[in-house]
Amino acid sequence: MKQRILITAGIARPSPILRAFRFSKALTGIAAVFVAIAAFTGMLSVKGQISNLRDQNAHLQTQVEDALSTRVEVVAQARRLSDEEQTSYELRQTTKASQDLILAFLSPESSVADVISKEEAHGAQGRLVWDDGQKKLWFIAKGLAPRKSGETYQIWVNSAGKWFSLGTFNSDAGGFARYDTVLPQGLQSYESAVVTIERSGGAPERSGPSLFVADLSAIRR
Repeated sequence: MKQRILITAGIARPSPILRAFRFSKALTGIAAVFVAIAAFTGMLSVKGQISNLRDQNAHLQTQVEDALSTRVEVVAQARRLSDEEQTSYELRQTTKASQDLILAFLSPESSVADVISKEEAHGAQGRLVWDDGQKKLWFIAKGLAPRKSGETYQIWVNSAGKWFSLGTFNSDAGGFARYDTVLPQGLQSYESAVVTIERSGGAPERSGPSLFVADLSAIRR
């Protein structure tokens, strides 16, 4: 106890063992400080890495969203282009059909047959244009009511007492109808033509009521 008091008062020097013990404690404290500093620095480094990873993840997410947006836009543009091409094709086909019909009216090889409407087509008017040069037939009508679901108009020609179907059609909401088809081959004569109401898809044999009747005996063949 006396020795400790003297050492504390600075009168006596501590023994080498005591000095070594104190020095080791000081070193331990310093080491603890360095460990704490290193741990803090490491923690800051980890936080910085986590922050960088979050930024990179956000950047990648943005790139993914941009890529998806670009893909959606490309698909939309392709779809619009496809729709425009389809519309352009339909317009070209409609224009060509109109030109062919005008040529049929002007051609000296064509004939126009009067079409008589029956009571079921009261108020409707029609014409049958027969163009042997183009080997085509047109049926045009106005005031012809569109058929309800499950029904269609079907046009027939009579040859040697037998009816042959030339196909089916319908009118638009305004009552206008224009149908064209190639002339049937192998028939020697055409006596008459009729337009009937048949079930959707057409009938293999004439069975429905007649709306229009045309005399074809005067048509040149």
